[in-house]
Amino acid sequence: MTELKKLRTVMRTILIVVIIVVATLLSFPHEVKPVEWIEYVKSYGVTIGATFFGAIIGIIVGVLLAFFRFQKLRNKYLDLIKEIFIDEYIDIMRGTPMMLQLLIFSLVILKSGNSFVVACLALGLNSAAYTAEIVRSGIESIDKGQMEAARAIGMPFKMAMSEIVIPQAIKNILPALVNEFITLFKETSIIGYIGAIEITFNSKSLQAAYYNPKPIIFTGVVYYVSVKIFSYLGKRLEGKLKEND
Repeated sequence: MTELKKLRTVMRTILIVVIIVVATLLSFPHEVKPVEWIEYVKSYGVTIGATFFGAIIGIIVGVLLAFFRFQKLRNKYLDLIKEIFIDEYIDIMRGTPMMLQLLIFSLVILKSGNSFVVACLALGLNSAAYTAEIVRSGIESIDKGQMEAARAIGMPFKMAMSEIVIPQAIKNILPALVNEFITLFKETSIIGYIGAIEITFNSKSLQAAYYNPKPIIFTGVVYYVSVKIFSYLGKRLEGKLKEND
């Protein structure tokens, strides 16, 4: 079985390399000037930056939402209001298009804000809704008896959650978080609509300048390679966590 896995890994790696090489050779826009390549690289940096900061905001807000959802308030009415607020926030963010949210942030909430900052906030707050659900399902996958045992010995809720439940839940939610990061990376392709010059917007400009679709196709290759790298890093991290079991 181990030999078959190794063979599968080698064959898949060869196939990925062949796909990347062939796609790059067929789509590489040779007519693009050096100064335009510099701008192209900068636009890729905007894409990575928006993904990174959006993910940080999404993880922080998402974890807080999931944490407060499980935290029971002494006043039952306040607890009810808290649950309704969190549920509606998640439903609104998941139930409306990302493009619409981006435009609302840009044209209504932060009218004069920096387009990159606006994009990061919009992406992050949207991702927080999905992250909250990922974290919630991860926490619920842990045996409730562990939390009950921790509370029974006098451990505060916050300590029991952070010291016992969360460390175990991380191993369950990591694959889903990696998928959310990849989704966020691809969703940055729309932030050009509010003035943030990311890689898709840049490639569309090059396509219009040279009347050639190659810049757009080449950008597809860049996205593909980037996603492969993110997936590989996510699997390595997941493997490291399993080694510590």
